Amino acid sequence: MMLEPLHPLLRKAYDPDRFVRLGREILEDLAQHLVSSQARTADRSMPWVAPEDERRHWAVRLDSPVGLPALMREVVQRSNGLQDPRYMGHQVAVPFPDGALVGMVTDMLNNGGAIYEMGPTNSAMEDVLMARIGVMMGLPKGCGGVMCHGGTLANLVALLAARRHAAGQRDADAWEHGDDGMGAVLVSEQAHYCVDRAVRIMGWGAEGVGLVPVDASHKMTAEGLEAALEAMKRKGRRVVAVVGSACTTSSGAFDDLALTADFAREHDLWFHVDGAHGVPAVFSDRYRSLVAGIERADSVAMDFHKIMGVPALCTGLFYARQDDSFLPFTQSAEYLWSDAEDPEWWNFGKRTFECTKRMLSTRVAAVLEEYGSEIWGVLIDRLFGLGRALATAVESRNSKGWELAMAPEANIVCFRYLPQAFDSVEAENAFTSGLRQRHLEEGAHYVVQTRFGGRVWLRCTLMNPLTEASDLEAMLDGFEVLAPSVLRDQG
Repeated sequence: MMLEPLHPLLRKAYDPDRFVRLGREILEDLAQHLVSSQARTADRSMPWVAPEDERRHWAVRLDSPVGLPALMREVVQRSNGLQDPRYMGHQVAVPFPDGALVGMVTDMLNNGGAIYEMGPTNSAMEDVLMARIGVMMGLPKGCGGVMCHGGTLANLVALLAARRHAAGQRDADAWEHGDDGMGAVLVSEQAHYCVDRAVRIMGWGAEGVGLVPVDASHKMTAEGLEAALEAMKRKGRRVVAVVGSACTTSSGAFDDLALTADFAREHDLWFHVDGAHGVPAVFSDRYRSLVAGIERADSVAMDFHKIMGVPALCTGLFYARQDDSFLPFTQSAEYLWSDAEDPEWWNFGKRTFECTKRMLSTRVAAVLEEYGSEIWGVLIDRLFGLGRALATAVESRNSKGWELAMAPEANIVCFRYLPQAFDSVEAENAFTSGLRQRHLEEGAHYVVQTRFGGRVWLRCTLMNPLTEASDLEAMLDGFEVLAPSVLRDQG
């Protein structure tokens, strides 16, 4: 059979000259986006549109293609403006702009990461970086780990390692034969929901999550840990791990990791740190004490894509002992490797949930290449400092009805504004939620909300180092301006 000539569409798609023309136009648009974002020229940093309205827009727009640069401009215009210093909402990195250039290169190469032959550069680079960064974090020599797409996945894999480690101690293998469904994990009642989800995925159900009560500072206590362990034992549960949060998502509180390490060692438990957001504090001389004790962890999850300037998703799962990274999985795959049990560090499919994954190590290497690890400490100092600056600004307005939920330890700050007395907690909550919704629709800044002890609070996560004290004051002013109309509407 004679091969048909190359179709013109395929010739167009792979044309280098066309790629250059498109790239220049899109790059210039992105540069202008940076300029306008930093100048705060947009009316709102989060261009809120109701979900159904946004869907209707794209249902019409996607029927009328006008070219890639135009589509990209519209995506930028309608998306959250994380590069805008007034965006103070979720725990999403404001990437170093040159990370977009790295993405362009790695997207073009598209090397996978299941085995060395699919991605030799990123396989070798990842192994080197995970060992080196682990040592920077205080883990012992001989540490290592893997990179994956997100902290949720990293926490699941770490707990799979904990389960198999415990199973090995009992001369049984849950990965190969399953288990009795009676395993359990201890974790703060304020921990990220992904730990609960991981335990359920592992087949241990809701009862496999031993929630540890917290003190007034939102941290686990020694008494709380002991009580949670005894409660699990009374239920016939087999606790295999304890998870320390560094920090919790809602409040930004850091568990006492040294205390948790002591507890884990006393009861022969795997000690995992969910440090997706806050563990980069290890790179700051000023804030490193927040994660004292991390050097005693068996495993640590840390997102490079939160407060380390790397685009999402890019997470490191570190193990104190490199060999433990082979605990979670052992499966035959003759087309990839010949021996499932052989600990080949260069074939990452043996150690990760994913088969194909992006060239994650290149993203991290690019930061170190341009700035060194010092930039992570500088970034932490700035962002955590912004958290303290916002707390000070809120406290300076106490007489107007502003209050903090707690003194912030990180760049997460929870607060609220009650300009008058309300006759119930429900009325306070209704006002706070209504004020936040009005601010979402009309405010220049973007703020979210959370709940503690039945009370609704406003919540900022300060991710942009270009945010200034004046932005914080303007955000608080914006709520004060909107409050009277919300009060009127609520009667």
